[in-house]
Amino acid sequence: MARGDRNVGWPGFFRMFTVLCAVMLLLAQRGQELSGLSAGQWQVLSVYEGLTVWSIPALFMLWGMFALEGGRPRASSALLSLALPAFCLLVVWGAVYAVVSYLLAGGSLTLAGVWTALVSAAQGNTYFHLWVLYPLIGLYLVHPVLHRFVSSASRGEVRYFLLLCLLFASLLPLWTAFFPDSVLAAQLERLRVHLVLGWAGCYVGGWYLRHYTIGRAAEFLLYILGVLGVVLTLMGPQLIGGSRALWQQYTAPNVVLTAAALCTLFRYVLGVSEERSRRRMASEVGDYAFGIYLFHQLWVLVFHWFGVGLLSLSPVLSVPLFAAVFFLLSLPFAWLINLIPVVGPRLT
Repeated sequence: MARGDRNVGWPGFFRMFTVLCAVMLLLAQRGQELSGLSAGQWQVLSVYEGLTVWSIPALFMLWGMFALEGGRPRASSALLSLALPAFCLLVVWGAVYAVVSYLLAGGSLTLAGVWTALVSAAQGNTYFHLWVLYPLIGLYLVHPVLHRFVSSASRGEVRYFLLLCLLFASLLPLWTAFFPDSVLAAQLERLRVHLVLGWAGCYVGGWYLRHYTIGRAAEFLLYILGVLGVVLTLMGPQLIGGSRALWQQYTAPNVVLTAAALCTLFRYVLGVSEERSRRRMASEVGDYAFGIYLFHQLWVLVFHWFGVGLLSLSPVLSVPLFAAVFFLLSLPFAWLINLIPVVGPRLT
């Protein structure tokens, strides 16, 4: 048996950790927009953002590692089973957040108001954390092509595709940020390959790290690159130059490699458990993890309505504490929504 194959429960552990870190990321990002922050508070929130920004590309890796592992879908079935449900998910949750925000602001619930919220969400006016569904819908539209590629391509061909994604979507955009007047920058702008390969690399990369067993040399190289990625995410402007936003882009090479390293770490080290009940629990909670991500901002709105926010405590404690609280409070609701016949699993 190949090394790591017995560890069937690791994706559940990784999904839980990724969503928890994504919640921390959103809290840190929104916290930096608050007025009245001291320089020390803003710096703490900035560090938390740098430590958790990898969770966004990791979400796309998780979606890819599960969606690409199934049977070969036809274009029509992929549209009906993936892209359309993702769009409906965006509309429904967008409407939910619009209605809840309106009610907490003192409005009254009416059918006309609900319909207006649904139409507004369908037009793209959705709550900020739902933006990840837009590129996901795009990936689902090209999913049949990507699936046919990974199912028939050799391991070397998949590696070639991933190297192209890393080169054109991560490394070269970073290069052009430092040398915007170079010939290479001009050519990249004309080709615009990075717009095509950005999230697709994460989507296929997640499948690759789950589907194939990598050697120990490659594993430790990923760990080294992941540690280096964290350092550059936090200290890239001081060590090399460029803006903080440049080093914290979701498709920046340091961020993507950190996500890949953590995915590898969970597969071969942190996700290992011989206890069946623990693996089953991780798998079940992992099934509701994205539902937790979708639901948790409702608790943020409710806490804010009661006057409780990040500045209620020191940011050093408030970001991980509130993230854990919102995660745990959202879990039973994600589970209950998942129990709704037919539509429940589609909403989480």
